[in-house]
Amino acid sequence: MFGPKIYELSLVKNYVSHWGLAEACRELIQNALDSDSPFVYSFDRSEAGTYTLRLTSEFARLSPQTLLLGATSKADSKDAIGSFGEGYKIALLVLTRMGYDVDMLNGDVLWKPRFRFNRQFGEELLAIEESQAPTRGNKGLTFVVHGLSADEVEAIRASCILMQDHIGAIRLTSYGDILLERPGELYVGGLLICQTGMKFGYNIKPEFIRLERDRQTVSDWDLKSITKEMWFETKEFDQIAQLVHDDVKDVAYVEYGCPELVKEACYQLFRKSNPEALVAGSQTELKEMIERGLTKTVYVGGGFHYAVSNAPSYVKETRQLVAVQSPTECLRQWLSANRSEMRSKSIEAFKQLITESKAWKV
Repeated sequence: MFGPKIYELSLVKNYVSHWGLAEACRELIQNALDSDSPFVYSFDRSEAGTYTLRLTSEFARLSPQTLLLGATSKADSKDAIGSFGEGYKIALLVLTRMGYDVDMLNGDVLWKPRFRFNRQFGEELLAIEESQAPTRGNKGLTFVVHGLSADEVEAIRASCILMQDHIGAIRLTSYGDILLERPGELYVGGLLICQTGMKFGYNIKPEFIRLERDRQTVSDWDLKSITKEMWFETKEFDQIAQLVHDDVKDVAYVEYGCPELVKEACYQLFRKSNPEALVAGSQTELKEMIERGLTKTVYVGGGFHYAVSNAPSYVKETRQLVAVQSPTECLRQWLSANRSEMRSKSIEAFKQLITESKAWKV
């Protein structure tokens, strides 16, 4: 007699105009993943050949207050990917704008998104029509998206690693999973975020990385800091050493908190190709070391230089080398390291001392 209850939101029809089906469904999937319920979904094929996506959170239910912008039921959860309270509302707006038939079975009521013209603002705004659910005894919250094509189903599956049948080999860590056969793919909490250009893929737990507001980008510093920690935790030191040697982005920040065993593995890898050589971290350092008589010196850049030069075995070798050097070589090294702080007359006098040291007997 009175018709459905209407909740009108302050979201205009063309909001986030760049969003499409993939972004909208990802928000709904995120809602299901963030709930305390098991992740339950299905793609049901109709006789007409289209598909219906169902996402069910058995223990969840949304109050009308969550339709307010800024309101959320998960802001204090460290495991939740989103915390802005906008996700599912924007998803409903986008799907409705694109012409998809969407239902929300919210406990014993049915929420149906529609656009209504608001005379006060002169705009079409998103509204939710609330009516009695068609079947009683509905448990929890179910998002239903009708009329999907086979290609659209594949695009949705690609956005969530939990919907994919073949993930490939992985390495488990306390920070999340290293996806050995998914180069460059970054997932957070199971949702695809972006392509990274890294050698491997990663599915990182939400509590260990901060996403930007669009949830499609992440800080480069944060990402590289986490991925190197993930590799350190695998304790596959020989593989890590090879990655460091190859200057792979995944371990680009190896010098921060690098375990001694990683340094030793890098040292051993260096020694295989350079049995008696020293390392120089720049072309300038290489030239100076050769001028000091250390002709068996190899330029090694980046994190690999840090790891090798700080490996306990390499440090021990270097100390022994200095111990057997002649007085002349020791003086040359001292002058090279300190001449920038000396006056020209002092430098000339020190050079004379170096010449005289050749006749010294030790």
